[in-house]
Amino acid sequence: MSYKHLTPEERHYIEVQHKNGVSANEISQALNRWQSTISRELLRNTGKRGYRYKQAGRLAQNRHQAKEKSVKLTDEIKLMVDDYLKQDWSPEQIVGRLKLDGVITLHHETIYQYVLSDKEAGGMLYKHLRHQSKPYRKRYGFANNL
Repeated sequence: MSYKHLTPEERHYIEVQHKNGVSANEISQALNRWQSTISRELLRNTGKRGYRYKQAGRLAQNRHQAKEKSVKLTDEIKLMVDDYLKQDWSPEQIVGRLKLDGVITLHHETIYQYVLSDKEAGGMLYKHLRHQSKPYRKRYGFANNL
């Protein structure tokens, strides 16, 4: 199920129309949104001085940042990944082993991102990757022209 967040322009429109006494139903029809979306927006983001679109955007953003995120790389998993990396396993091998052992299902890119963040923090895990010194080189499909 996908949905679109309200844009600042839509919030501004809601503010102007709401101050003019237009109903949530009429606003929703003009914006081609569900009435419940507009009602919920007004309910959640109306302050002491009424609904203000900039304040509403800030409140929505704060709620988004404050909500709990699903974190797969817990400290325990990071210790396991560190141990495997120090044994010179590739991230793909680590992912396969963790899945086979029934510990967790990860994507190898998650481990690469973890290693990169460790490198930026001054860590040395990247030294255990197999291709840490070779820059990526774009390969073009010239083989067909030979």
